[in-house]
Parts: sequence; C-alpha cells; structure tokens
Amino acid sequence: MYEHDCPYYMSIGMTYEQYWFGDPLMVRAFYKAEQIRQEQADYNAWLQGAYFKQAIESSIGNAFRPKGTSPIEYPAKPWIVEQRQKREEERRKTAEQEEKEIVFAKIYMRQFEQAGRNWGKKQESDEK
Repeated sequence: MYEHDCPYYMSIGMTYEQYWFGDPLMVRAFYKAEQIRQEQADYNAWLQGAYFKQAIESSIGNAFRPKGTSPIEYPAKPWIVEQRQKREEERRKTAEQEEKEIVFAKIYMRQFEQAGRNWGKKQESDEK
C-alpha cells in the first residue's frame, strides 16, 4: 500500500526521503494542501466560467433583447473586489453608527450628571 501511494505524494511535491523517512504528519499535511489546491483550481475554473457566461449574456443577450428592456451589463469590477468593497462599506457604516451612539451616550450622561448637580440647588431655591 505504501509503495502504491509514494508516486502520488511525490507528484504533489513530497520528496522520496520525506515520504519514507520524514514525519508521518507531513504526509497528512501534503495531502490536505493538495486538497486545498484542487478546491482553489476548481473555484477558479468555475469563476472563469461564470465570467464567460456573463460576457456572453451581455453581448449576445443584448443583441437579441426585446426593445424597451434594459441592457444586460457586464460587471464593472471583479465580483470578489465588489464583495470586499461592500463588506468594507458595511464595516465603515457600522463603525460610524457605533461612534454616533457613543457620542449620544456621552451627551446624555453629561446632561444627566448636570441635572443631578442642579437637583439639590433647585429644591433649596424653591424652599427660600
């Protein structure tokens, strides 16, 4: 069995010495790394196909679209960049909202403290 797997592990980057004489955990790490590389390659192929589909839809689809319908647009930027920018915008808006809430809370607390300081003074002036 081990002789059968050796060429596979050598094909994914292990040396003969690493496979036979190295740490057994290294074999597992190489296997996991290869799985990750395959998933990335599959995702990249899928993404390229999705962009190709979008290009066909926006060119040929627009040529045959009924009059009065809006044209199909090809993305202005890569989808991944657009998603990252949306997440950053959401984070920025959340941070701004949190900052506004902090300022509001500080103002409220100052007003509350001021009212507390003036509370006794008002009662004293009312009694006189």
